[in-house]
Amino acid sequence: MTNPTGLGTSAARLVELLKSNREQAAAHSTPNAATSPPKPPQTPLSKGFVTGSITPTTFLGPSTSVNQPPFESAAGVTIPSLYCPDPVRIDEDLGNDVNERLMDWAEKIGIFSENLDSVRAFNYGRYAMLVHPDTDDPDRILLAAQSIAILFAVDDHYCDDERAGSDPTILGRRLALAQPALDPAYILDPEYDAQYKAAMKSDPVRVALAAYIDRVAEYGTPVQVDRVRLGTLTLFIPMNWEATWRITGGVPPAWEYLAVRQANSAAPCMTLIDIIGGYEVRGELYSIPAVRRATMIAASATVILNDLYSMAKEAKQGIADGGLPVIIAAETGCSLQEGTNRTAEIHNNLVREFEIAQREIMSKVPSVELWRYLAGLHAWLGGNREWHSKSARYKT
Repeated sequence: MTNPTGLGTSAARLVELLKSNREQAAAHSTPNAATSPPKPPQTPLSKGFVTGSITPTTFLGPSTSVNQPPFESAAGVTIPSLYCPDPVRIDEDLGNDVNERLMDWAEKIGIFSENLDSVRAFNYGRYAMLVHPDTDDPDRILLAAQSIAILFAVDDHYCDDERAGSDPTILGRRLALAQPALDPAYILDPEYDAQYKAAMKSDPVRVALAAYIDRVAEYGTPVQVDRVRLGTLTLFIPMNWEATWRITGGVPPAWEYLAVRQANSAAPCMTLIDIIGGYEVRGELYSIPAVRRATMIAASATVILNDLYSMAKEAKQGIADGGLPVIIAAETGCSLQEGTNRTAEIHNNLVREFEIAQREIMSKVPSVELWRYLAGLHAWLGGNREWHSKSARYKT
């Protein structure tokens, strides 16, 4: 079993990637935390060692994002300028390597069997490379790619895409049976246990979920594995909520969509940030309400951005519901362009609020691991936008 190894080389990589932005971050950092930082580790670099004090600005990177240029959507609207970080690291060779490893694994497991070529073009390996810039280890990044691919598989096969076999009338049963793939049931009767195990192996999505959580356990501590498990299982609740609206044919109010959609976001994938980086955020820090708030604000930003990029895809018959722009337009009677503008504004406010929360936490909690985690959330935002802007998944 490969356990987290502390800061090590991956911390050095993050410092290297972010140090060009330190001057900008320094203007927004709080001196209180910098005066009493944690004891700095001996961090190996390719040339020499970092031996100076580590301060909040070490891991902040760009403390503010940039206004990305507007663009025309295939949905027939203009996506306004989005306030979002640039990606911290783009390494196409690494992304392609991870993507090929992922496709080999997916073929072996049996998910996406009907459209492996399309999924290869979606390039979930590149996605994982972009959102985890503090490691170059393809095996660790593969774990992130597996998480991304599996959750898209659950979404497509179970929830959103009728062409892939989704059916809202049986979604509850499917998700209930996906739960023991992540959190095994213990049936002591031999006959029923055999039937249960056969059922777990009969569905590729269940097989993939079980293989994924086993692989998480190879890299994470039991506490970290439990976080990943719980984050993934929590995702099933809003998926059932969406199915209810599809069956009834109604449109949820925007406030309800925002409240529920927060969990149906990148939040389950973000539970891997410290595992992929090779360190652990201790439970007493991870569970601080302000840290939870920052995490979920960042997660909400990722899914609102997804709503903007996926409008054209989801407008096709039999796929999902169009997301927040459509819901706002339906609720207020405004145009789709106006709904899109409001959605972009909501996204931008979320990113700004996350950055405020990030700086506030780092000014008060002197933990290098927590600072790395918050920097990882910020990196997720930039990598998420970069992948959405290029992936074939959203090209129509």
